Amino acid sequence: MTFKEALWLTLASMGAGMMLGTFAILKSPFNAITSLVAVFITIYYFRNFERKGLRIGYVIFTLLYFILFIFMVSIYQYYQGDVPAV
Repeated sequence: MTFKEALWLTLASMGAGMMLGTFAILKSPFNAITSLVAVFITIYYFRNFERKGLRIGYVIFTLLYFILFIFMVSIYQYYQGDVPAV
């Protein structure tokens, strides 16, 4: 893996993970926009990098960035006292 491939892997998976995390947080009309942005990022990455290892890494890192983003937003909301009642 070259430095350029690693950089693209990091940036694309971080962008898609953040878009998926934003999808989980926003309400109905806006979450469709974020999911489309995530789909376009994925299509762009998969067209440019056709090796199986890079694609598997993309999916794994996207899921990790998604979980990290949701975790960070949850911590922020907890400290702000904006936790919804159960």
